[in-house]
Amino acid sequence: MVSRPSKCLQIGLALAASALLTAAVSAQDAAPAASQPKTDAPLPQDEVIVRGRRMSEIENDLRIEVQKFVGSVSAPVTGRGYARWHDRVCVGVNNLRTPDAAQYIVDRISALAAEVGLEPGEPGCMPDVIVIFATNAEEIATYLVKNNKRLFLPGMGLGGMALNRDKLDEFAKSDKPVRWWHTSMPVDPHNGQRAIRTQQDDCSDSLNCGPWINVEGPSRIHSGTRDDLRQIIIIVDGTKLRGTTWQQLGDYLAVIALAQVNPDANTAAFDSILNLFTNPAAYSGLTDWDRSFVRALYKFDQERNPFMQQVDLVSVMATQERDRSQ
Repeated sequence: MVSRPSKCLQIGLALAASALLTAAVSAQDAAPAASQPKTDAPLPQDEVIVRGRRMSEIENDLRIEVQKFVGSVSAPVTGRGYARWHDRVCVGVNNLRTPDAAQYIVDRISALAAEVGLEPGEPGCMPDVIVIFATNAEEIATYLVKNNKRLFLPGMGLGGMALNRDKLDEFAKSDKPVRWWHTSMPVDPHNGQRAIRTQQDDCSDSLNCGPWINVEGPSRIHSGTRDDLRQIIIIVDGTKLRGTTWQQLGDYLAVIALAQVNPDANTAAFDSILNLFTNPAAYSGLTDWDRSFVRALYKFDQERNPFMQQVDLVSVMATQERDRSQ
């Protein structure tokens, strides 16, 4: 026999069931509502930060880098300005078995010379830039220094036309793939005549010893003279050219031939063909930086004092680099 619940118990159970059902329905209705964002709330945004630099700051940083490069690469004679060729330059290449290879080197150097406003020498001209290829480079350099010292140090001790004797010994003993020696001379900017004494002068009469030049408007800024390159001797060690191409070598020699480059310069921080022998794979030839440097070297005012020459050189090169990047 099954007992039935009382009427009160039945009503209580019905109320309880109704309450549970209402709560479940309310929960189902509330859940979707809770997952919906409020329509009037702003949507989250990704933060974008734009940082800009003033053009003056960029130009100042560029000038600093150019200053470092010029200071590292250039090697003018002590107390003198930056020398360069004037009007023309003749290139000669010696000891290459293939005439076409020699002519290619001449053409690469002459092409850069023409680019900066110089007139390349005609075939058969007396060379100003003497390039010597050798498999015994140190032996040849030592022989030339010992037996032809006047070739490297003309006028030494009477005004100076080249670096000192210690540097000459370094040239002879160098083990680098390419070694070079520049000779320059202060000249009268009007006629190109030398402006220093040499061993050829008769100084028995001190009043008439050496050349006399007329200087217009001498000042602390202008010296009234300019420095001309007179001769460059370059010796290339043919046993140390592995990994290089003729184009790379020709462009490397072109920079050396047109500028007084410091043989000990560390240019690793700069984009330059002068890094050829430390990283041959990185350079196919002249870089924009190289062109800006050589072009600037042939634009500044040579009659200014050495400090102001460097200021001009840096300014011209920095301007060229800024204009190129725009």
